[in-house]
Amino acid sequence: MRLKMIFALFAVYAVTAAPEFLPGEWRVILQPATDDAVEVFYQPVSPVMLRSYEGIGPFLRGLEAAEQRAKAHPNDLAPPYILHEPYRLVAPYVTARGRELASPPISGVNPSDGRLIPYTIVPRVQPAENSQAKLSALMESHGGPIDGPEVLGMGIEPELNRVVIETNVFDQDLRRRLAEHYGGLIAIEWNPLERRARLD
Repeated sequence: MRLKMIFALFAVYAVTAAPEFLPGEWRVILQPATDDAVEVFYQPVSPVMLRSYEGIGPFLRGLEAAEQRAKAHPNDLAPPYILHEPYRLVAPYVTARGRELASPPISGVNPSDGRLIPYTIVPRVQPAENSQAKLSALMESHGGPIDGPEVLGMGIEPELNRVVIETNVFDQDLRRRLAEHYGGLIAIEWNPLERRARLD
């Protein structure tokens, strides 16, 4: 595992002269988005492996409620997500009406040690560029945004407010094609070791 990490870090410096490290987000922006090319980032460690999830129950239930709001008002809201340390429920909006829809507190009960504990979460509302409707439509389009051997997977990343395509090929033509067709709806996660990891 350590050798794979060292190889990946060498690869990062081989493809870009000045990567931008975002340690709080566990991302390295290898090439930022431009008018004619989408962002490429590398994530050496998944945040899922590093976070503590103690006491997250109420926020997971709050997230479910916020996701239902976004699905009910997909043109006004963007996909919500949870921030960690401390926990906060982020409810992004894309319209003035969406800000009002995202703002109301979310209340419920969370089971803990055999008891039902009431909770109330006040969402942290903030503006977003891409709505739930736009991101979902892109994912649900025939074949997705792109279909080819260089694509290892894709999905909506709420924290980035984009559809993220995972690839192990550092392809400038792919960056330009995606920007031409989808603009700021898409980012690329470059993972040079992913195919090798699947074969191990």
